Amino acid sequence: MEATTQTVMRTRTLRSGENTLEVSALCLGVMNLGVQLDKDESYALLDRYFAAGGRFFDTANNYGAWTETTHGTRAGDSERLLGRWIADRGVAGEVVVATKCGAGKLDPDRPLAGDAPTNFEGLSAAVVREQLTGSLERLGLERVGVYYGHVDDRRLDAAEIADTFSALVEEGLVTIPGLSNTATWRLALARERARATGRAPIGVWQQEHSVYWPRPGLATTTVVDPEVIDYAADQPDLTVITYSPNQQGQLVRPWMPVRPPYDHPGSTGRLRLVHAIAHELGATANQVALAWHLAGPSSRMQRVAGSDRSALDQLPARRAAMIPVIGASRVSQLEESLGALAVTLTGEHLAALDGA
Repeated sequence: MEATTQTVMRTRTLRSGENTLEVSALCLGVMNLGVQLDKDESYALLDRYFAAGGRFFDTANNYGAWTETTHGTRAGDSERLLGRWIADRGVAGEVVVATKCGAGKLDPDRPLAGDAPTNFEGLSAAVVREQLTGSLERLGLERVGVYYGHVDDRRLDAAEIADTFSALVEEGLVTIPGLSNTATWRLALARERARATGRAPIGVWQQEHSVYWPRPGLATTTVVDPEVIDYAADQPDLTVITYSPNQQGQLVRPWMPVRPPYDHPGSTGRLRLVHAIAHELGATANQVALAWHLAGPSSRMQRVAGSDRSALDQLPARRAAMIPVIGASRVSQLEESLGALAVTLTGEHLAALDGA
């Protein structure tokens, strides 16, 4: 098949308690729009995605804070640009916006950092509410479709975080609450708290994922690993939203090193597998990665319900619902990602990707 085949946007349904939300199967990440890309470049990407049927956008309250010194930006610039585009195009009633809080600056005079001390603002109820108000103002919206805790706040009980986000749903400010960069056990506790109290549970979980698995033995709370897939596969009302699915272009640029935490020998074999499948289908490695996410990776756990009486190959596949967040700095890159919608992986392809 040709990688440039005309594509039709698919949709997925997000769930949280009684709330459902139909979203595009490919979410457009707008982190660099209005930050590293100017208005014209940003609008070109937004317009093309919208023309392709895309209606699901991902941003955060702190996008722009990382480039204050290099680009003269400020936190919230990505939201501001997206809000201006929504207003200029008159599409507020047609789009679903996901935004985040928790990784903004705790101390405005100190920089943000990925490693300790991070200077993250955290997820106290007061911070979450204050930051949501600011995001809604910048976006020009009365509510957001998805609202994430951007990074877990280990100073707080998971139950407290769950209560804060459930309350926003009850007040009509958020449709689907979410968490990002959060350990499986913490997410499970938050979801169980909501179930026990009859409130809206976390319905989306945003973690980094591509075609690789993290280095064996690595302790991390930010990436998809087999435990994430196993948990999500047993939760029909939970969708995993993946960021960096194309690893910033590394999948199609063999001279680029594999980024941590995927820098181990097993990643080489998986990259070769993805390229072999891409060659067979006339697609690109990036498109194969996205197609695998859209199909939903299958849990590889051996002892599951029914395995006491049947072999695993006789049981239904246990797949995690997954939506990748695509990013682009040029329309041609966006076109490539949209082309993943026309890529169909066979059962053999999926088995190889799930099991490699």
